[in-house]
Amino acid sequence: MSRTTRRRTRSRALGVLVLAAVGLAGCAAIPTSGPINSGEVPVSEPAPVIPIGNDPVPDAEPERLVMDFISASSAGFYDDFEIARKYLTTRTADAWDPRAQVLVYQGEEPTIVEGDDEQTFLVRVPVIATVDAGGRYTETVPGSLPTELVFEVRQENGQWRISALADGVLMRAPNFYDVVFRRTALYFATPDRTHLVPDMRWFPSRNTASSAVSELLAGPSPWLRDAVVSGFPEGTRLSTATVPVTNAVATVDLSADVRVAEPADASLLRTQLETTLGRLPGTLVTSVETLVGGLPWDVGEPLELRRDVAPERGPFVLSDDRLAVVEGRDEVVPLDDAAPLTGIDANSPALSPDEQVRVVRDGTTRVLLLPLDASPPVELLRGSSLIAPTVDRFGWVWAGETSSGGTLTAVDAGGNQVAVEAEWLDARVVRSLRVSRDGARIAVVSASAGGRDATIEVAGVVRDENGVPQRVTTETVRVGSALEDVTEVAWTDEGMLAVLGTSGTLSTPTPTMHLVPIGGPTQVLPMVRDTVGIASSRGDRGLYLAVEGGVLYSRQGSSWVVAATGVRDPVFPG
Repeated sequence: MSRTTRRRTRSRALGVLVLAAVGLAGCAAIPTSGPINSGEVPVSEPAPVIPIGNDPVPDAEPERLVMDFISASSAGFYDDFEIARKYLTTRTADAWDPRAQVLVYQGEEPTIVEGDDEQTFLVRVPVIATVDAGGRYTETVPGSLPTELVFEVRQENGQWRISALADGVLMRAPNFYDVVFRRTALYFATPDRTHLVPDMRWFPSRNTASSAVSELLAGPSPWLRDAVVSGFPEGTRLSTATVPVTNAVATVDLSADVRVAEPADASLLRTQLETTLGRLPGTLVTSVETLVGGLPWDVGEPLELRRDVAPERGPFVLSDDRLAVVEGRDEVVPLDDAAPLTGIDANSPALSPDEQVRVVRDGTTRVLLLPLDASPPVELLRGSSLIAPTVDRFGWVWAGETSSGGTLTAVDAGGNQVAVEAEWLDARVVRSLRVSRDGARIAVVSASAGGRDATIEVAGVVRDENGVPQRVTTETVRVGSALEDVTEVAWTDEGMLAVLGTSGTLSTPTPTMHLVPIGGPTQVLPMVRDTVGIASSRGDRGLYLAVEGGVLYSRQGSSWVVAATGVRDPVFPG
């Protein structure tokens, strides 16, 4: 061997010995005996991809300037719109309010055309949703015409700049849903202070805690305002610009207005803060430190309120003229304490969340109570064309005529009736209604007499001090606008509905189940042919649908599997 070859051979051998020594040292450091200890290892979430806007291109033509501005403004939630304002004239940059609304679009890029003069441009964009300054999401009705936005430009310091535009920003759907914004729940309480009620909003992923607390202090959305309460005294605001979160501790510095809160209200507002911040998407908050004007404030103990209550069992079904419950796979158990329904055109059963009030509809003309002692059914309500009933947590059975004339009917187990005002249902035909399990909201499917404009609206339920329903709120929030037709609705969880209807996402107009958030995009689930009914407890595993012929399917993963046969009209309590 040459000297060079011998040197290389020795070097390789030395390297192998060094690696072997390191490996043996590593093995020697691994314990093979002794007690097993546990410890906490903090796992941090990967940082989100932050969109970055570009400065205006020097000497850019007006059309290029406008298109680049749309991209830069979409990224502005991360730089406080500093770059986006560079595209505007000095006066316009001061006046423009980018947070006034977000127009979410999908598919085609915006189309830009020149207006009547060389300094006016029209941008057409297929908007699928809008989000207002408070984070309230509204889905666009299918087939809506593209939104048109006008931009005016003029030269400033030798460069084209935008001199007039609408407040707000345009944002592509993938950026909105996956990167820039997050769906967030603000929590308020039922008037009897037993349940928490969410007000679903969308906030930027940057400083989500700050946005959430600011809007929590501002109060619930108009449609929910009269149905819930808040512990924050009117006028309470943040003393600082942000709500910092450090080591999973959120620091909330409030104005002195909060000191007038009664002890019970202080406990409630603490519960609201801890629940809202503790459930922020993408931000870990394990505790909340409350300050007033920079000084610690003893808020008091939080309240024990129920949130997102799930039924204890179900679904309940009709089987062989009996009210029954499905237990396990294809095990249908008749209720021994409910009388047989022989001779009754029984349909659409409903139960209170505690199962103490149970009713069925007889044809479409009567609502019957099923006593708990298996005695014969008792008539609670009679009409010409009654809505399928629903029972709230106070034991009130909601029904009434499908052509409501702006009024629903609630009746208790003793037969006491109240007329519940619902002005916005005047001249509408009610197809389905369901009160949420917290008792503070109601989802209603209605259509005009012609039946070609079915809508899903959610309103607040206003009650007296005894829980007796008085009216539903005049203002509503419309959801599921992407659906073309709707026949039935059920609550899936505190902020989601299961809806039976049709949408343009399927090649055939066949009714199927959709998931419809209270403020969010509609999602279609796999179709099962001849679906005629739906039911939901809580979450994806609590979804059921019934088909013609008496087969009941349950949701498992991404598929539907047979849960029972020989049953119809599934329902969960509440």
